[in-house]
Amino acid sequence: MMKKVYILIFTLSLFPVSAQNTGADSLLRTLNRTTDMSLKTELLNKISDAYKSSDPDAMQKYAGKALVSARKIHNEKEEAKAFQNLGTSYIILGNYDDAIKYFNLSEKILSGLDQNDKAIKEILAKVFGSKGIMYSEQNNYAKALENDFKAMKLYEATDNKVQLSKIYNNIGVIYDSIDDDIKALNYYLKAYKIQKEIKDPALAVSCSNIGLIYLTENNLVKARKFFDESLKEFQKSPNARGMGELYNSISQYYVAKKDLKTAKNYLLKAEEICKSTEDQFGLSNTYLFLARIYFDENDLDQSSDFVNKSLQISRDLDLPEAMMNCEKLLSEISDKKGNKEQAFIHLKKYNAAKERLSRAENAKERLKAELNFEFEKKQIEKKEKADWEKAKWIFGFLLLTTILIGIFFFYRNREREKTLLLQKQLAEFQHKALHLQMNPHFVFNCLAAISSFIVQNDKEDAIKYLAKFSKLMRLTLDFSQESLVTIDKEIEALKNYLELEQLRFNQKFDFKIFKDPLIEDDTALPSLLLQPYVENAVIHGVVPRKEKGLITISFNQTKEFLICEIEDNGTGIETSKKMKENSMSVHKSMAMEISKKRLETWEELEKKKVSMTIVELKDKNGASKGTRVLLKLPLEYIKD
Repeated sequence: MMKKVYILIFTLSLFPVSAQNTGADSLLRTLNRTTDMSLKTELLNKISDAYKSSDPDAMQKYAGKALVSARKIHNEKEEAKAFQNLGTSYIILGNYDDAIKYFNLSEKILSGLDQNDKAIKEILAKVFGSKGIMYSEQNNYAKALENDFKAMKLYEATDNKVQLSKIYNNIGVIYDSIDDDIKALNYYLKAYKIQKEIKDPALAVSCSNIGLIYLTENNLVKARKFFDESLKEFQKSPNARGMGELYNSISQYYVAKKDLKTAKNYLLKAEEICKSTEDQFGLSNTYLFLARIYFDENDLDQSSDFVNKSLQISRDLDLPEAMMNCEKLLSEISDKKGNKEQAFIHLKKYNAAKERLSRAENAKERLKAELNFEFEKKQIEKKEKADWEKAKWIFGFLLLTTILIGIFFFYRNREREKTLLLQKQLAEFQHKALHLQMNPHFVFNCLAAISSFIVQNDKEDAIKYLAKFSKLMRLTLDFSQESLVTIDKEIEALKNYLELEQLRFNQKFDFKIFKDPLIEDDTALPSLLLQPYVENAVIHGVVPRKEKGLITISFNQTKEFLICEIEDNGTGIETSKKMKENSMSVHKSMAMEISKKRLETWEELEKKKVSMTIVELKDKNGASKGTRVLLKLPLEYIKD
């Protein structure tokens, strides 16, 4: 496995440190001469930016001063820049937790400013792109892609070709990391096209990445073409680390061509560069490639020496694929030397490393499936949104026609009766439409969990899940025919759903459902109304707990109302909100919004009061001990 190269979005300067410091000194002299607070704030941010390649501590110092100054004069744009500079300084220092915190603060401010301002878009895009790199380095590829795509759209809108080419390359690296070569090559080529057009020094990196993809696909002609171009570009814009990786890749081209002598020469060049740049990852590859060549030449001692060097680095860096390949080669060397016992020991280590790598590959496949599923889901949602917009126009036209008819009947002394009837029909149609929206939302959630089981080869749980899912879908199909369902059917659906979630989260919680014996069997309520609140209790309540959770659902009745209560001993609604505020992005539940609208339309339809309260439960010390949702619904019965 060879390493692909990210291109930094915040762009460290290509000038020598002395030149950068000269720029900072010039800005400092200007700062000392000015009394204009607005200009001072801008200069402080520029000085901070000037130190990003030479002194991250100085960068933080001046960004902090810019932040204080910006807040004094209420300049939100410069305040956002200061947070962005602070985040960049922490990336350079390798402190990703603090970097994320400051980037999120910058994003929050920028999202409230004029989104048509090109400068605002540029700062926001830089924030998203930098976050994308951090999440990639932490192997959180879904978050990385989410941020990179946001940055990509903003750079496309501002036609910033330099930064756009970097984003394309970094998206390619992410897809490369999860072995999706087709998408990786697509984005590498997009970056290559722009970099060639604008003569960007980063062209050498993209050519190297593209050549490696073609080499993996055994397309030697195209691999050689891009390797040669990369070599030529590196000579124009030197980059020692990138050159070392390129020499490793070119050596494998010559191995494929059976020219081991030339391959060896490139590997010796790579070794020299990797040592000078302290690139341990590249050096591990170099030694393993040399070991293979010496093995093929039957120089077993040299092969053994190099493979042991590679194995030592691989262990230090915890590289399972490299360790597996090293152990396999050591087993073959021992076998060829006639040392069967040592060959068997290395073979056992090879199998252990292979099993570990297999788990990692399964995780990659699962992530790839989830990313593809999310993409397809968004495409479906986009189509449904377009269809809904079209339906709204048609519905608006029909509604206007109905109103005109109502006005006509008003002059015939029948307006009042017609208006009341139309209002009731409208509320009923809205209620049914909202009810139907719940089905695809719930199906998507279930399918996501099933896909996770199948990808993990958890066949037994997947079969159980599919059986329960099938039963629940039959119930949901029955529900789609009616606006109201009996309480027993709703309880059955909730029980099935909770059993599915127990399987999904490995019995992370228990649940209990109580029904007052006095409640009549034909008592009815809107179908799937409670499911989003139960889902919230699972996902945001009991699942984040370290201990096993408990969800209790109870149904009681008064003279006028059916009382539904959902209680969990999870993190608590206020605590959960605070956690969301500190997270990368706050997800707004579609199902909760739909349920809220369903309650409103049902209240209008039945002309009876519907009440809902959500409270966080506290213990004697004021600490959160869960959440309670209380719904009071007007009594309704299924009519024969």
